[in-house]
Amino acid sequence: MIDRFLKYSLEREKKICAVLMQDGQMKKTNLTVLDIDADGQGFSARLPGRKKPAHYAMDDVLTCAYARGDQGELESLNNE
Repeated sequence: MIDRFLKYSLEREKKICAVLMQDGQMKKTNLTVLDIDADGQGFSARLPGRKKPAHYAMDDVLTCAYARGDQGELESLNNE
């Protein structure tokens, strides 16, 4: 399920909400995926208010969800 949200963000250039494990603590943040590693072990993302992208390992992602205000799959259903 995490892979689907990361691809959604990458393909549609939309923010997603992710819970990451960093330095032994859970951190909830919005991010926009810029690139997924060819081996699928990590990804680059831009965090709000930051210009430089950060790289994360897939193992550090605990869960993902649509960002607040994003209708997700409902958008495509309304357009058909």
